Amino acid sequence: MSRRVVLLSGGVGGARLARGFEHLPGVDATVVVNVGDDETFYGLSVSPDIDTVLYTLAGVEGPQGWGRADDTMVLMEHLAAFGLDTRFRLGDADAALNIYRTMRLAAGDPLHEIISSLAGMLGVGSTVLPAADDELRTEVRVEPDGWMSFQEYFVLRGHRDEVLGLRFTGAEQARAAPGVLEAVREADAVIITPSNPPLSIWPILAVEEIAEAVGQAGRVMAVSPLFGGRALKGPADRVMSSLGLPPGNRGVAEAYEGLLDDLFIDTGDRRDRAELAELGISVHVGSTLIAERRQAMAFAGRMMEML
Repeated sequence: MSRRVVLLSGGVGGARLARGFEHLPGVDATVVVNVGDDETFYGLSVSPDIDTVLYTLAGVEGPQGWGRADDTMVLMEHLAAFGLDTRFRLGDADAALNIYRTMRLAAGDPLHEIISSLAGMLGVGSTVLPAADDELRTEVRVEPDGWMSFQEYFVLRGHRDEVLGLRFTGAEQARAAPGVLEAVREADAVIITPSNPPLSIWPILAVEEIAEAVGQAGRVMAVSPLFGGRALKGPADRVMSSLGLPPGNRGVAEAYEGLLDDLFIDTGDRRDRAELAELGISVHVGSTLIAERRQAMAFAGRMMEML
């Protein structure tokens, strides 16, 4: 009998952990993905985290963990020739997928059905769901410019700004996409992947009924995105600090306050174990490197042994 897990995922880190469960025998995995960074570029509906998860599970992700492997940039070259801002890069195969999604959304198809179709085309075995079909957008406050879209902060400005506030526009009206709540309620464990807690996981939990379902789950595990108190790439540690969370893995634990039963931290952070245990969390120390498929599978297997 298969064990059921639900993974809450942002982009690269979450996708890589999901890949471990994708190839692990005896596991039925559902990946619930952040939609807060969805946006429109070049007239196309772009879902970066969703596509990163799909490409990674299909084994066709680019060398940086996002985009398509061996993709070409002919479209970007032509758009640049028209004088357009092409800092948000879409490879040609990636753009084709986004055209397909945009056309289906325009025809009235819900996002979760489109993702299901794409997963089938790419040969993905796990169930991949958006947190919501409804529009939900992460906005970031920086000084002196105030509120801006997530992609302006993260891609166009290179996530260099200090994040002074976050808001999730549309979250109050958003409902969980079909299948999300059922998967959480039936799961043997909900696993919060090593994604950026405020930027990637909070938008998922901003959907009230998802947060409530996770809060009622029998087992909630999280994997810290930190190594030696810092993110390997991306601004997770800086964002947590600027939003007032404590440094290191204490900040990860407090980002998910009231939800966690287990927290997996890297060997280099073993000194955090005693402090985290005082919070009533079971702390598991070991290598959390999952960049390679075999590493992700081994780590996923280790997590399943805890159930």
